[in-house]
Amino acid sequence: MAWQQLLRKLINLMNMINQEDGFIPGPALSALETIITFVVVPTVMFLVISLLTYVATATRKKSSKSVITHIE
Repeated sequence: MAWQQLLRKLINLMNMINQEDGFIPGPALSALETIITFVVVPTVMFLVISLLTYVATATRKKSSKSVITHIE
C-alpha cells in the first residue's frame, strides 16, 4: 500500500517536471480521436499524395500520329 502511494507521488512529480511554468494542458484525446489523428489522417494524406504523384507522372496514351514527329 505504501509503495503505491510512493509510486503515485513519483508519477505526479515526473509530470510536474515536464511541464513549463504557466502551462495548462488541454483536454485529453479519446482513443478514437488518437487513432484518427495519428493513423487515419497520415494514411489518407499519404494516399492522396501518392495518387497525385501517380497521376502527374503516369505514362500518357500515345496518339496515333503526331504532326510534329511524323511527316506524311
